[in-house]
Formats: sequence, structure tokens, C-alpha cells
Amino acid sequence: MLEDIKNIMNSKRINNDSKASCAFVQDTKTGELYDVKTDSEFLFGRLLKSSIVIEQLYISRSHSTIRYENDQYLLKDNNSCTGTYLNYKKIKEEVPLTNGDLIAYTDKCKTWDFVYKFCLISNPKKKCRLEEENSAAMSNGKFKTVVEQLQNQVNELKNDKANILNDVNAQRDEFKKLIDYATETNIKINKEMIKLREHNETLKKEVDTCQTAVKTLENMTSDKVAKDQKPAEELTSKINKLLENDFQCAICNEVIIRPSLANCNHIFCESCLRTWLSRSIYCPTCRSQVVTTTYCLPLDNYITNLCDLLGGTIREQRVALQTERNGHPPQVAKRGRRKGGANQSNRSRREVPPYELIDSDPTRNNPRFSNGLHGVIEIVDLTNSTR
Repeated sequence: MLEDIKNIMNSKRINNDSKASCAFVQDTKTGELYDVKTDSEFLFGRLLKSSIVIEQLYISRSHSTIRYENDQYLLKDNNSCTGTYLNYKKIKEEVPLTNGDLIAYTDKCKTWDFVYKFCLISNPKKKCRLEEENSAAMSNGKFKTVVEQLQNQVNELKNDKANILNDVNAQRDEFKKLIDYATETNIKINKEMIKLREHNETLKKEVDTCQTAVKTLENMTSDKVAKDQKPAEELTSKINKLLENDFQCAICNEVIIRPSLANCNHIFCESCLRTWLSRSIYCPTCRSQVVTTTYCLPLDNYITNLCDLLGGTIREQRVALQTERNGHPPQVAKRGRRKGGANQSNRSRREVPPYELIDSDPTRNNPRFSNGLHGVIEIVDLTNSTR
């Protein structure tokens, strides 16, 4: 920009004796003169028909014009993109031109590449050289003040530019440091991810092996449990048959509760045997006379322990029978079936005792009692110390 200003200062001085028109535009770089006519517009732009052709992209086709009206020349901007500058100030409306005005064009970077000087001669025939020199001196003084102001602005801009460059460099260094740190952390994260994937694969393999081992163990245990359950079931069935066959009371047809042994070696429930002996003194199994009865505590404990080990319905039935017999008198099982069909359903039923005494003296026809004496029934309880 300083070089442009120097070119302006060193431009050729206009000669009054030249045949130039009253107004013209001078290029500050080349010193070339362009006539400004009063009967037509003077056009700046990229069009080939323009008075001054400026081949730059930021210059519009019809950028600005100079026209003559009411004894003065007017400068107008034709709604261009970058605008038109008069004496380095952007114009918005049509502005009158004076001698020595500078018409400039620039882009957003404010580099003054195209600067044109407007020259105006009111009456070139009567104007003397002294007046021209005085006006030139006056214009040179104005230009010096403008140059000083511009130099101050340029220095301020240089300082601002230096500060901005320093800030940009500092921010660039910080940004580079951040990028380096981010790349290093990304590399570390990728390495850790690879390690974790490998560890995950090994864990999956171990889990698969453990699952196969667990399945094999489950199969083995299920086989063993099945094998163990078979003999256990067989054992329980055998014990159930033993209890039903060998430890069943012949009176109530249930598992013996508080077994009582008669002198004929037959075992019955204690309560069942008492009720039987209250009606008859003969054994319900062998029909021999019952003289003594003995309570077998070891056999009772053995049967209760077997029922507790088996559990289930057998144990529940035994507990229910024990509570029933402790609270209510035991019932004697009825032998034989009731005869008659549906015709006898409405008849009045006569309760018949389950057993009747066939003979008041059974020893009379029984060869076991040869002496014919009635024995005295004696009940012995081994749990008591006294007899």
C-alpha cells in the first residue's frame, strides 16, 4: 500500500498545455490517463466495453460510474459486492468528485491494488503555472498528512498482525500437543482393547470347558442318582411289604401300634387286644385261650423307626392312628362282606357284633385244655417294674 502511495506522489504532473479534456482519471501505478466525457458515463468494471477494464473476480461487471451533471462530476457505486472507496472510505450514495480525489478498489483483505486519481481542470486556458504549482503543493501537503495517518494505521495493523500471529502460533502449538496426546492415548486404548479381546477369548474357552465338565458331571450324577434310586425304591417296597405282612394287626388290619404279645406268640395292637379280650378270652388267630399279654417296647420302637425312615403316607397314617387311638377307642375290623343288594338298602340294619362266642365253655371241646380248667387271664406290662 505504501508503494501505491509513493506512485501517487511520484506521478507525472499535468501540463496545462496538453490537449486533455477538463476531467480525466489517472492510474497511479502506470500513470496512464483516461478522459472523462461530459456527454457519457465513465464506467469501471470487468466488461470489455468499460472505460477502465479491471480483470479481477471481486470486481463486478459494472462496478461504478462517473457522470457529469450540474457542472460537477458524481461517483456512484452500482451495488457491487466489494464496494467503491473514495479517499479510502467506502461510499454508499452518489458522491461529488473534486480535484485530487482517489478512487480505490479492494477485496476483503484490504489490499489497495487498484487506485485511480481524479483530476479536474476548471479553465485550463486562463490558469497559470504558478497557481497550478500552488494547488499541487497544497494537494501534496494534504497527501502528506494522509500518508502519515496511513503509516500510523499500517504500523498499528502490523503490530496487531504480529500479536495475532503470536497468538495463532501459540494456539497451534497447543493444538499440536493435544493432537499428539490424543494419538498416544488412542494407540494405548487400541493396545488395551486387543489385550482385553484376547483375554475375553481365553475366558470364553475356559467357560466352554467348564460347561462341558459340568454337563458331564451332571450326567454322571444323574446316572448315579438313578442307579441309587432303584435299590432305594426296591428297599422301600420290600419294607412296606414286610410291614404289611409281618407287622400287621389281625384285628384292625393296620400296622401294629404298641405291640402286645399274647402267650400264644401272636402280636396285636394293645388297644385292639384289650377290646377283643373284653368280649372273648380266645386268640382271634389260633383260637387258643389268652392267659398273659406282654407289651414289646423294642418292637414298637423298631416299627416307629421304620415308618419314620420311610416317611410319606406310611408315617402319616401311623401318626393319625396314634392320635385317634389316644383320643378315641379303637375300632375292630369287620370280617366278611355284607350280603344283599339294592333291595335291602332301605331295610333297618341290625348291628351285629363282629364275633360271637360259639360256646360259653370252649375248653370243653378243645383238646388243648385237657384238664378242663379255665385259666385266669393275666396281662403283663414289661414297662412297669412291678407285676
